[in-house]
Amino acid sequence: MENQEMAEGSVNNILEQDSLKWVFVGGKGGVGKTTCSSILSILLAKVRPSVLIISTDPAHNLSDAFQQRFTKTPTLVNGFTNLYAMEVDPTVEEDMGSNEGMDGLISELANAIPGIDEAMSFAEMLK
Repeated sequence: MENQEMAEGSVNNILEQDSLKWVFVGGKGGVGKTTCSSILSILLAKVRPSVLIISTDPAHNLSDAFQQRFTKTPTLVNGFTNLYAMEVDPTVEEDMGSNEGMDGLISELANAIPGIDEAMSFAEMLK
């Protein structure tokens, strides 16, 4: 690996990578994740046959960014023929519908694990 050069970190490099399948945008609240990922998805839609942008933000800001309601089902973004968006709720859903007993305990423990939001969202994407 010593002889391999590190690829330049630029938007053009992302757009030109044919083998690129996933782009994850993360960071603290309010740093522009939704704005950056929305712009990147629009740019990718210009050079890819199909693009799906997925938000795991409970605030559902992706709907605000595109002025269109999205759900956990991929939906075609208005004005595009190949850009789809979806918003996934990252919280662990309970099978029993209540917070009582063992199911409630497991759900509370699972939601307290650092990174569980991202893991649940990734599992939903793989579905």
